[in-house]
Order: sequence, then C-alpha cells, then structure tokens
Amino acid sequence: MIAFGCIRRLLVLALIGLLAAAAWLYRDRIAAAWRDARGLRDQPLVASEALAETAAARIDSLAGRKLARAAFSEVELQSLLRYRFDGIMPAFVDSARVSLEGDRIRLAGRVPLDRLPAGGALDDVRAVLPDTAEITLTGTMLPLDAGRVAFGVNQVTAARVPLPKRIIPAALRRLGRTAEPGLPEDAIALRLPQGVTAAYIRNDSLVLITRAGAH
Repeated sequence: MIAFGCIRRLLVLALIGLLAAAAWLYRDRIAAAWRDARGLRDQPLVASEALAETAAARIDSLAGRKLARAAFSEVELQSLLRYRFDGIMPAFVDSARVSLEGDRIRLAGRVPLDRLPAGGALDDVRAVLPDTAEITLTGTMLPLDAGRVAFGVNQVTAARVPLPKRIIPAALRRLGRTAEPGLPEDAIALRLPQGVTAAYIRNDSLVLITRAGAH
C-alpha cells in the first residue's frame, strides 16, 4: 500500500511537470488563444485605433443583443477613451487615462488647478505645484438604475499628493456632476452604452451586461 501511494504521488508529480513543460513550450499559442477569446486576435496590447474599433464592435454587439455580456481590459478601455469617446471628459482635462486594478478604476489626466475648489488644504497644495498638474481619481463602480452606474470616488490626488476627502464633492461638481436623488455626494452618474443594463469591474476588467445576460 505504501509503495502504491508513492507511485501515485510520483505519477501526479510527473503529470504536473509535463503540464508545466507544455504550458511553457506553447505559451505563445495559449496567449494568442486568450486574446482571440477576448476579441483581441492580432491586435497589439497597447492602446490603438484598431483596438478601439474592435472593442466598439463588441459594444455594438451588446446593443444588438448578439452578446449577453462582454469583458473589456484596461488597454481596450484606454483605446476607446482615446479614439472613440475622447469627448466624454471635460475639455479642460488633457491626456486622460483609465486604468483598472482589481475592482477599482482610476481616472487620470492633466488639469488646471484653478478648476479645483479653492480654500483650505488645497491652497497649500497650489503653492507647491505648477498651474497644471496630474489629477487622479480612484474609486469603484456603484449600481444605479437600469442603463446607468455611478463612479464612487474614494481618493483624489494632485501630482500624487492625496487631497482631503471633503473636497471630493466640490471637485466632482467642477467635472460636471449633477445632483440627483440617491446619488452619493462623492459619486458621479455615468450612462452605459445603448442596450447595456449593468456593469461592474472584476479581475482587472470592465464587464458589461445586457438584460438577457443578467438572467
């Protein structure tokens, strides 16, 4: 019995070794298959107009109910932001970028500091920063009514300097936030693409769901 147990463990170890070797030898094919499954076949893993077109086509498929759900990576979102939805950000925001980390989303861009609320700790920040600085908003996606979500802001930094949380509501108003019932003061409402009823961030991807995919 002991000998049989040892043999079985050796066989398991040998199988694991073979699988690891196969994964290493065929790593390029595996990566290509993963990109193909996400609609990224033959597309560079950097933001590009071609990648924006591929991602936009998948959004159209969601609107047409050809897909029930679709996941979009950080590079796909950056491509869409740069080449398809560049007007979604206020005109005074330059070099806008989006990044994902787990279930958090981060929006960054260069913003004139006079666009931020005046007073208190911000005046001290302005004294040591240039007129235009990198502003980063980090937060999570919150559910609203069908077809919309809210971006709840947990932190704002200016040139990597954390700003007081109490300024978040005023900063969001400068970015175009409109007050409405049920919307937290530290969140801004966002409309989802046509046909999409829900969205969430999971495993460094933005997942969009149609009504059919929600069941």
